[in-house]
Amino acid sequence: MLVTIGVVGPAESVNKILSVAEEFPNTKWIPFIYETVTELPDLIEQGRPIVDQWLFSGMMNHMYALQHGLVKEEQANFPYLHGSSFFGKLLEIQANEGKIIQSVSIDYITAEEVQKVLSFYDLNYLNFHAIPFSFYEDRKQITRQHEKLYKDQKIEVAITAIKEVYDHLKEANVPVYRLTPSYIAIKLSIELLIKKAQSKRFENLQMAVIGCQVLNAHETIEKSIFEWKHQDLLVKKHLLTLTQKLNGSFVEIADGLYSIYTTKGEIDEEIESSLLTSIETFKLNDQLDIGFTIGYGQTVLEAEQHVRHGLSQLKADEEPYLLIVKTKKDITQKAQSDYASMLNTSELRTILQERFQLTDGNARDVLRLAFNCQRYNKQEFTADDVAQWFTNTKRNARRILLELQQAGIIEIYDKTQTTPRGRPSNVYRFSDQELLFGKEK
Repeated sequence: MLVTIGVVGPAESVNKILSVAEEFPNTKWIPFIYETVTELPDLIEQGRPIVDQWLFSGMMNHMYALQHGLVKEEQANFPYLHGSSFFGKLLEIQANEGKIIQSVSIDYITAEEVQKVLSFYDLNYLNFHAIPFSFYEDRKQITRQHEKLYKDQKIEVAITAIKEVYDHLKEANVPVYRLTPSYIAIKLSIELLIKKAQSKRFENLQMAVIGCQVLNAHETIEKSIFEWKHQDLLVKKHLLTLTQKLNGSFVEIADGLYSIYTTKGEIDEEIESSLLTSIETFKLNDQLDIGFTIGYGQTVLEAEQHVRHGLSQLKADEEPYLLIVKTKKDITQKAQSDYASMLNTSELRTILQERFQLTDGNARDVLRLAFNCQRYNKQEFTADDVAQWFTNTKRNARRILLELQQAGIIEIYDKTQTTPRGRPSNVYRFSDQELLFGKEK
């Protein structure tokens, strides 16, 4: 099984890691070299489709990537500077200085960690000054602390993990050594990443079954068999599109009950979020309550059993949620609030009705409109858009927009000429974008 690992960092650090990586067969290594850490978003986006795991050259760029949501913690690692890296540097210092150095400043390892190491190896005669370090701390401030300790004759040598600090201390003629990952630290981090990548590959090959059930199918059938058939076709069309996206297989089990067979690797947060979006779309547009459950298993039978167990717990007339069943004891329920990009329709409905004194029908129209604006990434909309989204006539669309405008929910933003003759059409937008979408679009 060929594992692809992206190595991220400055050229010097990446080349050092790649020299150790040569010892690992059946592994493909792709260097992602940058001059400044701000280049990381573009680099990682380039490698995302082909990279299994990311190996960062150090804590700084690893932390930057995590805090900016570029990678997940389980996808990445970096060589630690404790242990062999730390003791290797101490040995190098003693050899280069030609004497036992007893007082040192260090900015990467905390005072508590240093004390534990010294006590464990009975090295308490060594005097270490640990300088507090954080990702956001000013590098010049760290440099000044090292320099002051040296000028005050409290240390003989400084150790830093930051290249910028190392360069400044060199210029200031402070004896300084750069703490870099040792061969053993790099090798251990590589071994861990390969195991994680292989584990993820096997996990992604697990069977996955997405179960979809129309929860109010019997009520609809009792009202009109033709209405139900039309709605059934809409659901199946939607599920077939999803099946194609998942490279899966679609099966209709019974009236209002469907399954999509695929593998776990095809399902990510975007798919999960889209399932919740589908629940809300059918509820708002078609008054149809549908529910989804994802069942995982080592075999098709096991996945089917898990998805049936999840479907048996779904209930109509509740806020949209998704059940993910790995075992009968390991069930995760996900709601809109778990996905930052989704509208919290329950909370919005309450706010709209309280602030604008809207009827249930008008509040529902606002939610449908906001939902489709988000879905199609549109900031402005016309009566033509609303007629298409609501599967309604243009006349009714204009009536809905007029009611929402009079309520202060939307406002006229512009005019547009959609036909060669006739009056221009109004272009609308929401009066309060932040209320509906959390921030300005």
